Amino acid sequence: MNASDILNKPLTEIAGSLRDGAVSAADLAEAAIARHEAVGETFNAYLTWNADVPRKMAAAADAALAAGSDLGPLQGLPISIKDLYGIQGFPTFAGSGKPLPEKWEAEGPVVQGIKAQLGVITGKTHTVEFAAGGLGTNIHWGAPRNPWDAEVGRSPGGSSAGAGVSLWEGSAVAAFGSDTMGSVRIPASTTGTVGLKISAHRWSNAGIVPLRARQDTPGPLTRTAADAAFVFAALDPAHKANPAAFLKSMDDSDISGLTIGIGDASYWDGCDPGVAEAVHGAVAELEKAGARVVDAPSPETAELLEAVMRGEMLNVELLVFLEEELPGWIDQVDPALRARLEGSRHHSAVDLIRRERWLEDLVARRQAAFPAIDVLVAPTLCVTPPVIDPPPPATNTPPVILARNTCPANFFQQCSISLPAGLDGENMPVGLQFTAPGGAEERLLRAAVAAERVLGTCAERLGSPPMLKSGSGQI
Repeated sequence: MNASDILNKPLTEIAGSLRDGAVSAADLAEAAIARHEAVGETFNAYLTWNADVPRKMAAAADAALAAGSDLGPLQGLPISIKDLYGIQGFPTFAGSGKPLPEKWEAEGPVVQGIKAQLGVITGKTHTVEFAAGGLGTNIHWGAPRNPWDAEVGRSPGGSSAGAGVSLWEGSAVAAFGSDTMGSVRIPASTTGTVGLKISAHRWSNAGIVPLRARQDTPGPLTRTAADAAFVFAALDPAHKANPAAFLKSMDDSDISGLTIGIGDASYWDGCDPGVAEAVHGAVAELEKAGARVVDAPSPETAELLEAVMRGEMLNVELLVFLEEELPGWIDQVDPALRARLEGSRHHSAVDLIRRERWLEDLVARRQAAFPAIDVLVAPTLCVTPPVIDPPPPATNTPPVILARNTCPANFFQQCSISLPAGLDGENMPVGLQFTAPGGAEERLLRAAVAAERVLGTCAERLGSPPMLKSGSGQI
């Protein structure tokens, strides 16, 4: 089996092939580079790409393995990282039109953890400017191409816009993004991959350009739920000392006896054709396989989403960040973002304090009322990935619509994961979102892996994107 074939395997198998000598990290890196060179210009997943970097990192991973040094599960695996993370030797643009000051190239614990295991960083993927948007568009660099529509350019999801695309491109087997209102799960849903939102503060945000400190969370996108568990085990502070034990605990995860709560009606209202149907269909399959399905209404969620959709959750922190860290920068950001930031100046400190107190009370009520279920289920997105090229005519649809169903987990300090449920009325991927209380990633991942065994992996459930079927891609 050649390196390109091995690159398509589950992460546990790739890691095993590296250790038994069936493939080298250098072979995997060359296969990833070849895939990028074949479709990279079309897919536009990366802002920063330099093939010499993964080659050098792969050589180091191989040398360590040859010397008998197994430094962790990520050793030798090609990994893409969002252009919000600091990485030494790479400029950090954070989606803006020019590099940020050098201090933002400093590496935080997530990148340090990847490098300590000699993971192979392939490059930095595109992000919405300062991560402030869910569509995945960027006036400075353009948008990555969603491979699920070969006719028009559709949203790849944001703000981690290039992450899911890099997985289908085949240049990475895991992709790191960040999630403030859904920015890992949104691109996972739109591209038919898996996106894991970590509980707030479980993983450090240091070395990542901030958006909202209380809600920012780093997290991986992967090709399967089992791969998400693999990456989680490799880096999570509670499990990285013995990731094999955590992964073994996943082996007996079973859908039988799992209690799934159907999320509040506010998650399901107004879904585009085929979205709710795909998720309900997947849940029915899980129920037939032995899961217990119950209703889980949440007046707190409905109250939160009413405020979100009215545009009441202001992004004042980004305005402060720009003025304090990047003076004068606001004049060159996307005019639409600048208008939103400038609009927040008109709210008084009293308004902001009242909003924060209301949110704190809402979170407390939601935490106390989380029902006796294992996970909550809802569509990850309520809409089909919008057409962005050619640009659509102006509509009254709120810009935050893509984050409507994902943002409650951020505001309520929960953990969440998006899995592929099927295709919607326009043959675009639909995500099924599981949510669990904060700190319950173990429960969440067990449920996701068990569900995947019933529903199938991304490729098994959805097939291949049209742009890959047509010969434009490599997977």
